[in-house]
Amino acid sequence: MRGKRRPSMRHLSLCAVLLVCVTSGARSQTMPPDAQTKSAIFNIRTYGAVGDGKALDTVAIRKAIQECARHGGGTVTFPPGRYVTGTFELLSNVTLYLDAGAVIVGSTNLEDYGSIAAYGFGRDYGVNSTGEGYRVGLIVARGAENVAILGRGAIDGNGDAFMDLHVPHISADFDAQYTRQGMSFLRAMRDTAFGPVEPKMDGQGRPGTMVIFANCRNVLLRDVSLRNGPNWTLHFQNSEGVVVSGVHIQSSLLIPNDDGLDCIGCRHVHVSDCDIQSGDDDFAFVNSEDINVTNCSLVSRSSAIRLENTRFATFQNLTIHSNRGIGIYDHAGESTEEVMFSDISIETKLITGHWWGKAEPIYIAVSPARPGQAGGQLRDVRFSNIMATAESGIVIYGSEDRSIKGLGFDHIKLRIVAPAPKISEAVGGNFDLRWTATSLSNAIFEHDIPGIYCQYVEGFRIHDFQLEWGDDLPSYFSHGIECDDFKDLVIDTFVGRQAHPSSQDAVIALKRGERVAIQNSTASEGSGTFLLLSGVSDERSFVNNDCGSAKRAMQPGTSGFKMSGNILPTQPNLDRMHPWNQPPRKKAP
Repeated sequence: MRGKRRPSMRHLSLCAVLLVCVTSGARSQTMPPDAQTKSAIFNIRTYGAVGDGKALDTVAIRKAIQECARHGGGTVTFPPGRYVTGTFELLSNVTLYLDAGAVIVGSTNLEDYGSIAAYGFGRDYGVNSTGEGYRVGLIVARGAENVAILGRGAIDGNGDAFMDLHVPHISADFDAQYTRQGMSFLRAMRDTAFGPVEPKMDGQGRPGTMVIFANCRNVLLRDVSLRNGPNWTLHFQNSEGVVVSGVHIQSSLLIPNDDGLDCIGCRHVHVSDCDIQSGDDDFAFVNSEDINVTNCSLVSRSSAIRLENTRFATFQNLTIHSNRGIGIYDHAGESTEEVMFSDISIETKLITGHWWGKAEPIYIAVSPARPGQAGGQLRDVRFSNIMATAESGIVIYGSEDRSIKGLGFDHIKLRIVAPAPKISEAVGGNFDLRWTATSLSNAIFEHDIPGIYCQYVEGFRIHDFQLEWGDDLPSYFSHGIECDDFKDLVIDTFVGRQAHPSSQDAVIALKRGERVAIQNSTASEGSGTFLLLSGVSDERSFVNNDCGSAKRAMQPGTSGFKMSGNILPTQPNLDRMHPWNQPPRKKAP
């Protein structure tokens, strides 16, 4: 064998260079982004921050950020410690980096927070508002570009310090006389067991949105924890190019208006791998477009997802535990279009207190147009691969002059279970249309609860929908599917029955509609009337349905459907002379 050649100096030099590059690259991955050079790092302790949880560090934080921006940008670092502060502003090209163990803590003195007027905000919802009240919160960015908040540290809004946990938060947005329970309904709305509770006013109120980005571009939040917000937690207003990833939002389930993440008037927003717990909505997207949310877990006492006037949005791979699961609200002049929800697991529970919602896993409502208002549309919204366990049904509430169009349900399983008896007696059996209601009489009102209720829908497609009912259900649960005032309805591959096996309710009850097809669907054991019709015209097809477990297939017994391939009930009282009751004839060989 030949002896091994000794490496030349040239080879040794090349290896040394490669080793330096590799180790530098590994080291750079562990350092804060934008903090690779000493000149780019601004430690707030250098500017006088104490971080002992007592001293007010607002001035030191402001100095560090201003100095960083004056040098063209970089990273302002927060070493481990508790930094008590009031409002400070985040400037362009500045990254806040919170080390593990670093906590930005909201001051309990309301005078340490700026007024909304001083920062250019107002009280117009969807336009310039930032939470409830007349103050801003901890961090404000206005017209900034290339800004970020990163790291394993936390921002704590000290929300509990501003609340009275024993006083209910309630407003006059309904009239109890129209509810199933009448005036006793008011007692349940004032119950503080689930919140919401009232802020300690003392003539002052509470801070506003904890972290707000207004009119900003290229915003990044990653890995940080936002907790105990006194108001809206994280708010993007008229901002574009937003990425939120791996963020943990943990706010009190008792505090009203402590939304998790709000986007109003935003474009190109991407949220992933977050967990959010908040008393109010976890996500609220208003007047926004190009929204993508994925891989998040949500807990809320209101809507886990709230949409209004939003277009081109996708929501995928989510888990939800809430009062109302997915809520879409549109007023006249607004349009929600091209939205998809997929691969979502939902659990909803009926609760007392003044929260909006009555345990609906999916809720869609539009308000009628008023004189002089442009119509707007809610159309082309799709739900697919949804599994839900709920203490109420799905509600889809269009209006006569603003039908909901192009709605699609595909591959959905819904199991409806009984609420706790005391809660059911206190608030159950009502529809809650607050925010889109036209008067107090239709804000919260008595209504039986089907598995799916829809009205004024056009082009509604239900495919592969499985409905199951739990035991010991209250009497107000009713039909499997109930649809009124519809056009062009298709129910395909539905499996289910009415809530109570011995009731007169139907598996499918249709009123005042036109153009309907029902096919490949199955009546579950205990079904009464499979299809109940009233004022329906232009029946298209009733094909390949299994009504064998129902007491009767259809009422009335005559219809204009084209029928074939149906399996019929076996009860002897059926009029088997009706041609639609006959099994299909075998073709001659």
